[in-house]
Amino acid sequence: MKIAIVSNQNEKNFCMKNELEEPYPTIKRRLREIIWNEFCCGSTDFYVNCEYGIPLWAAEIICALKRYNDIRLHIVVPYEEQALNWTEEQRDRYYYLHEHSDSVTFACYGFEPDCYQTADRIMAENSDKVLIFGSPRDRLCIADYAEKNGISISFFRI
Repeated sequence: MKIAIVSNQNEKNFCMKNELEEPYPTIKRRLREIIWNEFCCGSTDFYVNCEYGIPLWAAEIICALKRYNDIRLHIVVPYEEQALNWTEEQRDRYYYLHEHSDSVTFACYGFEPDCYQTADRIMAENSDKVLIFGSPRDRLCIADYAEKNGISISFFRI
């Protein structure tokens, strides 16, 4: 089974926080449990856009699981300069994941107003299920796309 992982949390808020302080360790622990459970239930391929916050953390967890398990990480980059304004440490993590992923696809090469939606559509098209971290009230285009195409959706509050 193939899984897309997205977040409707405001990822920009994550960039200003210390990941070692709550609630981030708790969020990462919950994320690890969910990914492990999906893997144990037969999911082998995971798609993320690697945006800073939950998608990046999910990619790091999947990359760590790859060391000892038959699991694949696929990154769908919304646009080529996605990490341009990130800190050096964040960019290093981002590029490490690119090097250790099974595939990297660019939705758009330059920034376009709909590049994140394009990346979401690519992830959904390649997935059997979409995991959305956040509230179902905050509708994402990937949820609408998945519903229209019969792709299973699960929401997780964090």
